[in-house]
Parts: sequence; C-alpha cells; structure tokens
Amino acid sequence: MPEMSTPNGKLTLITSIIRYIQGWWQDILDCFAFFTRLPVPGFLGKASEGLPKMHRTARAMPLIGLFLAFFALIPATLFDALAWTAPLPSFLLACMTILSMSIVTGGLHEDGLADVADGFWGGHSIARKLEIMKDSRLGSYGATALCMSLLMRISIVYYLFDNYGVTHGGLAYLAAGVVSRVPLMHVWHTLPAARITGLSAGLGAPSTRTYAISIAMGALATALLIVPNFGLASGISAFVMTVLASLMMVKLANHHIKGQTGDVLGASQQVGEIFFGIGLLLFASIG
Repeated sequence: MPEMSTPNGKLTLITSIIRYIQGWWQDILDCFAFFTRLPVPGFLGKASEGLPKMHRTARAMPLIGLFLAFFALIPATLFDALAWTAPLPSFLLACMTILSMSIVTGGLHEDGLADVADGFWGGHSIARKLEIMKDSRLGSYGATALCMSLLMRISIVYYLFDNYGVTHGGLAYLAAGVVSRVPLMHVWHTLPAARITGLSAGLGAPSTRTYAISIAMGALATALLIVPNFGLASGISAFVMTVLASLMMVKLANHHIKGQTGDVLGASQQVGEIFFGIGLLLFASIG
C-alpha cells in the first residue's frame, strides 16, 4: 500500500544521506593522514589502513588544502594581533605562513617540485629522468626551483599582507589552498602513471567524478573568497592562470616522462599556487 511505502522511502533516503556523509568524512580523514604530518585526532575517527585508494578519496584534497592554508595562517594571525606597539613586517609574517605550510605538509610538494626539476632537465632519457627523480639528493636544478618557489610564494603572500592586511589577505591564501589542488588533480586524472610500481600508481587515479568535484570546489572558492574581496577580474584571472598551470604541467610531464608520478603531482600543486597568486595580483584592486 502507498501509505506503508512512504516511511520506508524516507528511511532509505536518510540512510543514504548518512552513508554519503560518512563516506565524505572517511575520505577527509584519509587525505588528512596521507597529505599532512599531523596525527588524526582519535575523537574524529580513524584513517584507513595502508594507502588510500584515490579513485574517490581524492575528492577531499581541496578541503585538506583549505585546512592546511588555515593552519599555516595561524602564526601570522596571532603575531599580527599581539604586535600592539608596532606592526610586524609583512615579509616576516609571509615567511611564517609559508614555513608553517611546509612544516605541516613535511615539504611534500616542495620535494616533488625539486625532484621534477632535477629529473626533467638533468636526464636525457625517460629512464634516466625517472631515476634522478627517485634519487633523494638535491641537484642544482632542484635547488633553483625550490628557492624560486619559496621566493615567489613568499612574495605573493607578502604583497597580500602588506596591502590588504593578514585577515583580508589571508582569504586569498585560503582560496589558493583549494584552487592549487586543481592542477594536481588535472595531471593525475589526465596522464597515466609513469612508473608501474610507483606511489602514484599504487594510489590509483581519481575518477572523472572526483576530478569534477575538485574543479567545482576550486571555482566555488574563487567565487566566495576572491571575487567579493578582490574583484571579478581578479577572480577570473586567477582561475584562468590556474587552468594554464594545469595544461602546462600536463604538457611538460607528457613530454619528459610520458606520464605522471607523485613528484609531478607535488610540483603541479606548487606551480598552481604560484600561477593562481600571479593571476590574482594582476587585477587585484587595493580598496
């Protein structure tokens, strides 16, 4: 009878919603455990054993990027608030922010950028490039790329803090934490793993749905955090630059090693963050 089916239908809907939320929460915990050096608080739940399967779990990466950016902003925000007699230099606060990000991630993406620079431009064959990228030693290309990444990201955050303040400028850094995961996801979804036994291959590639969710989150972060505070032109420019970073990293990786590795994914995040910041500042209006 119709009267009897309605409660069951509602119960099924509620159960589906609960399972959906539980699935998202587990993905957040798994990404948090894998991409940060922070322990997962026991009261929040338990991360999955072994390597997470990123086919679906990677959808939580933009949210983890948002959390990491928020965490990285805490020291600068606190010290800025405690400086009663005279404001601390914006450059110092920017350095605190980038250092905090590196600490909480263990320099995971910075390490990938350095390895990619050494491998792509230090080797003459795919096999040799992959061998160099796996080597833990830092070469001249890697050192240069690492220094340039740090300097450029500090410069962007310094400009934001100096012209907008830590609180207002920090909103752009929060958006960058989300949007910079888009190039990473694009490379991961587009290219096959360059090593059959590599970490990237073991994790699995994000599905088309997961990839689409990351793009939607990046667009949402831009719309909510950039456009109202820095203008529509700045938001469009920042997102377009992020798209260019995504396409560039796919082109480079495919040219050099015919695929992607964990190092390439980390480098894509770094390049995406820099491109996003440059795009933002190109049309940002100081109000």
